[in-house]
Parts: sequence; C-alpha cells; structure tokens
Amino acid sequence: MKKIMQCLMGLDIGGAETHVVELSKGLVARGFDVMVASNGGLYEKELIQAGVRVVTIPMHSKNPVYVLKSLYLLYSNIRSFKPDVVHAHARIPALYVSIMKKLLKFRMMTTVHGKFKINWVLKKITQWGEEIFVVSEDIETYLLENYDLKGASIHQTINGIDTEKFKRDAVTYPYKKLIHVSRLEKDTSKMAGLLIGLAAETDLDITVVGGGEMLEELRSRSSGLENITFTGSTDQVDAMLRQADIFVGISRAALEAMSMNMPMVLSGEYGAMGILSEDKLKTAISNNFTARGMTELNYENLKKDIEALRLMPPEAFEWEREFTEKHYSVGKMVDDYVGVYANV
Repeated sequence: MKKIMQCLMGLDIGGAETHVVELSKGLVARGFDVMVASNGGLYEKELIQAGVRVVTIPMHSKNPVYVLKSLYLLYSNIRSFKPDVVHAHARIPALYVSIMKKLLKFRMMTTVHGKFKINWVLKKITQWGEEIFVVSEDIETYLLENYDLKGASIHQTINGIDTEKFKRDAVTYPYKKLIHVSRLEKDTSKMAGLLIGLAAETDLDITVVGGGEMLEELRSRSSGLENITFTGSTDQVDAMLRQADIFVGISRAALEAMSMNMPMVLSGEYGAMGILSEDKLKTAISNNFTARGMTELNYENLKKDIEALRLMPPEAFEWEREFTEKHYSVGKMVDDYVGVYANV
C-alpha cells in the first residue's frame, strides 16, 4: 500500500478543492492510504466518510503566525504518517512541502490547476517537485513559456467528475431557472455581479452558489430583487444543479453540469465562449473549460447568449453526458495519477 499526502489551501467550493476530494476518494477505493492536509472546509466530512485521513494545517495564509504553524504541523504529520508521496496543489503548500523535503524523505509532486501571477519574487519561490501534473494543454504551454522547466516531467490529467453523483432526469423546458457556481472572491465574482444586472431585466429565477469575501457585498447589491438568490457555500452542488434548468459558468462546475446534460453558457472570469456546442469542444478542452483567452466577458454578450440559449431545446445538449463519461470521469483522472504514483 502506498501512502499519499495531498496538500492544498482549503476544502470549500473550487476546482482544485473538488479535484483533490475526488482524487483522494478514488485513491482510497483502490487501496491507497491517503491523508489530506488543508485549512479545512465543507468537504472534510465527505473525505472522512470515504476513509481519507484529514488534518487541519493553515496553508491558506501568508500571515507569519500561520506560516510557522503550517511548517510545524506539516513536519509533524509527514514525520508520523511517513508518506511515499507528498502532493501539493497550490503555490503556498508547494513551497512548504519543498522545505519539508529537505528535512524528510518522500517524493514531491505538484498539480497546477491554473495560471499563477508572475513576478521575479514569485517565480523564485515557486516549487514544482519531481513530477508535475497539469489539468489542461494551455497550462502546460504557460508553464513552459514562463518557467525554467525544460526537460521536466510534466503529465496531463483532467478534472474528474463523479458522473453517478452528477446525473439527473430531463431538464425542464421552457427554461425558468438559471444557476451559477463559483467561489465569490474579488477575482472570481465578475459573473455573479453581471447576473445581478440580468435579474433586474429578466424573468429568470437565478441562483448563485458559492462563498467568499464578496458574498455579502453581492447580496447587498441584489437587495430588492426577488429572483436572484446567493446561497453561500454548500456541499450539495449536485442537488442544486438538479433544481435548475440552465447553467452559466466555467471550469469544474461546468463539467458537472455537462454530466447532467444541462444547456449552458460557458463564460466566466477568464473569458467568454458563449453557448457550449460540440464544435467548441476542442477549444474548451484545451483551456479546461475555463474560456481562458477567449472574448472578454461583458454584460451585453452574456445577455444575448442567455436569450439565445433559452430558445434551444434540451435535445441540443444530450451529447454532453456521454462526452463527460467518456473523457472526464473520476476513474480516468485516478488512472492518470496512479500511473505515476506506481513508479515511486
């Protein structure tokens, strides 16, 4: 049995967070002993129920007190757990793990889930480990263009979706309920803000799922609008998707909606691809369904896309679930990692 320790910043809604949750559960199901270290969050209970060891280490903050506490707790847990692999999923955890590697014996790996901010200092402190995973082709290109990684061992993987959890009966038509799922931080809440404007001009019932520093401000801005609701964080995303008719957003949440054959507009903070169709799949795959590098998101085009989407019958999106099952299953993602872990 191999021991794997996953290190990330937190366990609330987010692509990297649910990636680690599904990976860890999948590894335990295959006989691995898995520990997940983070600052905690909604998905802790789900991990524990699946047999994953969960420890709280505040790797989410640069506060000196948290830094020292994180280093101490990381050292203590690695020393007692004795993992074969310590796998970091963000820049701060990767830095801490690289320090531990100088003191303790294990193999370090990283997964890159997005594009980092770059300056001289940040490039200097960014650590990678012996094996690097990326969740899309454009991230691999970004790494090779911006970091000295010539000859590095880079592996492509996916954001695996639990297609049994994310399935539903037919979508209701005509569409009346729209859902958006995202962390609501300063750099990830632009779409939520635009949906407040849409709520004022449409009869759609809009639900925004996710927590973050912008949640209360967005709730305040939507005050007086009865057709938009900000739920905050939840571990019941699958149930909330089943209650909606159409999806607007990007990334992992978009793939979860695809697993449910939901009509969608694939647009968000990083760009706008508009209504998702089979002819856009090649591009969507290359940017991990984030619309990175596409047309800039703006209200006018978003409104046009949603109006056009409402005229399209559910049958136009029946290909989505089959595609997700074939190319983005949890099993495929776990296979990608196990193939590398097995060589440790």
